This record gives sequence, structure tokens and C-alpha cells, in this order.
Amino acid sequence: MASQTHYANAAATSQASEVKSALHWLSSNENADGSFESYGQIPTPGAALALWLNDSHSAQAAKSFSWLASQLDSSSSYAWGEADIPGAMLHSLSASSNVPLIHNQSDFSNLLTYQQSSGGFTGYAPGPSYVPVASSVDTDMALWGLVGTNHITSQNRTAAANFLFSLQNSDGSFNLTSAVSSDPLNAFGPEPISVTALTILAMKDASYTSTSNHVSKALDFLTKMISANFTTTGDHKGHVYGAALSALAFQAYGRNVQALASVAFIMTQQKSDGSFLDAARGSTQKTLDTGWVTIALQQVQPGPLFSSLLPRIFLVGIIVAVGAVAVVGVVVTYLVLRRRASKRTVTSGVATTISTY
Repeated sequence: MASQTHYANAAATSQASEVKSALHWLSSNENADGSFESYGQIPTPGAALALWLNDSHSAQAAKSFSWLASQLDSSSSYAWGEADIPGAMLHSLSASSNVPLIHNQSDFSNLLTYQQSSGGFTGYAPGPSYVPVASSVDTDMALWGLVGTNHITSQNRTAAANFLFSLQNSDGSFNLTSAVSSDPLNAFGPEPISVTALTILAMKDASYTSTSNHVSKALDFLTKMISANFTTTGDHKGHVYGAALSALAFQAYGRNVQALASVAFIMTQQKSDGSFLDAARGSTQKTLDTGWVTIALQQVQPGPLFSSLLPRIFLVGIIVAVGAVAVVGVVVTYLVLRRRASKRTVTSGVATTISTY
């Protein structure tokens, strides 16, 4: 039990230290208006939520949320180029209880206009035509934002879910579109791991559980991807964004062991300055990756997970140890009794021989 407490505390202390470094990096890189980087509509939602999770009274987080709300209220904002960006912004405001900062109620109906007859939301525009099409990532983020703010009907929500189901592969993963598996240039879903994790996170908010065949298959896919992508030997660069979303998805559906494995991998990938950078990102999405990774590190804590796992490990160990001691005891007893019996037989034989002689 002392060992259990020791390891749980050590893991929690290490993770707390990494979170502190990541938060410091985020705080140091916030712009004066509360945004992050250029085209701040993309990285700011995650960064703001990460700062808020650490301190709900954070002045920096409050400034970021005010900036996000003002961007949603402006029809000329870069936020309104595709569905996933305003969806992510709404999700961040909703998760932090900052939706009242939005002044224009038309923001919600504007996002709904991106939903097509297929049920999917548009935004992703692949070359060479660059015509916007419905995608899983746009639909995921739109669902996240609209469900969280209670601005989508059950009919529209079901249509969006059915569109997502149509993009699921036989291995459980989800494609970006009906024609594109994934695209490293897609900010919120650069590869199949993050696309799949983001999709079932959105489905969780849309009231789907792990009993759903679509969800369970996706969780099994992510579980298989852990050994191939979330290890220092299997992936020297690190899909930390995918690992962060996977950790959140595993936790949301009660797969704590897999959530712990994802977080353990993340903790080996932090840069010396406290930031994180996904292997699929290039050099321009550092804040986006750091924000979402910091969210995962704060919401998926290793201490409780270790505490829930270690008793089982110790219990199995105790059962094995007791069994081993019992077996050894039986063997030793048998050998001692056999030796004594052998001595008595020998002594009896000698006495008989002398007597006969």
C-alpha cells in the first residue's frame, strides 16, 4: 500500500509540473487582445480553455474568451470561413460557462447554415477545386459547439451523427470526407487518430454511449493505435495532439487504462520551453497542440487512475504470492515427511538384520 501511494503521488507530481510549464508557455505567448498567434480563431479556443481549467478566475483566460465572443459576433471574422472554427470557439465558451459573452444570437443560426442535406457540416475545401465539402471534423466541432450551447434540434443532431457514421471504416476509424482519409493540413484533424477521437468525443456530447457499435469500434481502433503511435520507440516525434484527444475520448467512455497510457506518452513529449508540437503539425500549430494537450493533462489525472489500477495489481500479486507459498509449503512438508519415513525404514531394516544374525 505504501508503494501504491508512492507511485500515484510521484505520477501526479510529475504531471502537475508539466502542466505548470505548459501553462507558463501559454501565458507567455498570449497576445495583448487575448488571442494567440496570427489567425487566432484556431489556436485560441484550446489555449483559453486550458488556462481556465487551471484557474476559473484567470484574467488571461477571461480576455481570451472575450476575444472569442467578439470574433463570433463579427460576420467579417476569419472564424466564419468554415464550420469547425466557430464550432471550436462555441465549445470553448460553453465548457467554461462563458456563452453569455456572445451578443448576437444569430451566431448559432449562422453555424447551422453550414449543415447540408447529408447531415454533415461544410468547411473543408480540398484541392484542386477548393470547393467546401462536408467533413467529419467540421461536423464534430459544429456538434460540440451547438450541443453544448443547446442550439441544435434532435433531428439535426441525428442527421449529423448519421453523416459521421457514413464515414466510418471497417477498422473503426473515421475518414475526413467521403473521398479523403485525412489531411495533415486540416488544423483540428491532421491524421486518422485525431479525426476518430474527435468524432467520438462529439458523439459523446450527442448522447451516444460505449454500447453503440460505432463508438466501441472506434475505441477499439484507438486502443490498437496506442502501441503503434503513443510510444517513444514506435513514434520518436510524437502524435501528441492525437494522444490528447484520445486520452479525453478514453476517459469520456470509461476506458481509464487507455487514457492513462495516452497521458503517459504525452508526458515524454514536452519541449524544454514547456510547449508541445505534434508530428503532423509542422512548425505553425504549436499553440494549438499545447492548448489541447494541456487540457488533456488537466482533465485526465494519473493519480486516481494509478490508484484504481494498483489495488488490482497488488491483489493479483498477493494471490499469486499466497499460492506460491502454499505450494512451497506443501512440497517442503512432503519432502520432510518422506525423509523421516525413509530414516525409519532404514533403522528398522538394520535392527532386523542384527537380530537374525
